[in-house]
Amino acid sequence: MQRERFQLTAVPLSIVDSPAQVAYLRKVLGYLLIGLLVAAAGTQVGMMPPVLALVAGHPFIGMLGMIGLIIWATSASTGPRAGTAYYVFTFAMGLLMAPIIYVTLSRFNGLQTLAMAGGITIVNTLALSAYAWISKRDFSFMGGFLITGLITMIVAQLLNAFWLHSPLLESVVPMVLILLFNGFILYDLSRILNSARSIPPTAAALMLFLDIFNLFLAWLRVLDRD
Repeated sequence: MQRERFQLTAVPLSIVDSPAQVAYLRKVLGYLLIGLLVAAAGTQVGMMPPVLALVAGHPFIGMLGMIGLIIWATSASTGPRAGTAYYVFTFAMGLLMAPIIYVTLSRFNGLQTLAMAGGITIVNTLALSAYAWISKRDFSFMGGFLITGLITMIVAQLLNAFWLHSPLLESVVPMVLILLFNGFILYDLSRILNSARSIPPTAAALMLFLDIFNLFLAWLRVLDRD
């Protein structure tokens, strides 16, 4: 996953709480909420039988497509078509998630599991956001650790899928991912709050969207156990 680098400067608390900063954060939140709704619409389209068969039948292409979309959306998030790129990306991510949602719903208590994962993700994200806003702490020191942890988990999942086939590892990885993406939310919120609005709203929303999207998938994996 490619993460855009932005120059951060020390920002006094009075600037963080200024009307301009609040307006900036509202714009970021607006992009984020609409992006989540667009992703939900993408999932609905992805649940249509022909589309579902196409996406589910080519998982490797879907994975490569997801990586390509992340790189493209990140590079476009500061350009003149940033808004369009962001919404195309969120729709496509919802589309690619449709097979996972379909499998979950096909299981006993699948709808309850899906609702629980969504509810926990919302509460989890709101709690972290409140903490980051109230504490005004700088979590930029976590960046190296989080990236290293994420790469380690990706490698562990690939090894487990193609070689190890360990049920224990399959159970542990989602729980570690929950911790990692909790950290990413704090890290990215800290970057946004301390950026003096140097991060474009679409780029900020994209970072948070990816954090929440992956946190939801991790919670879903933990809760969706046969």
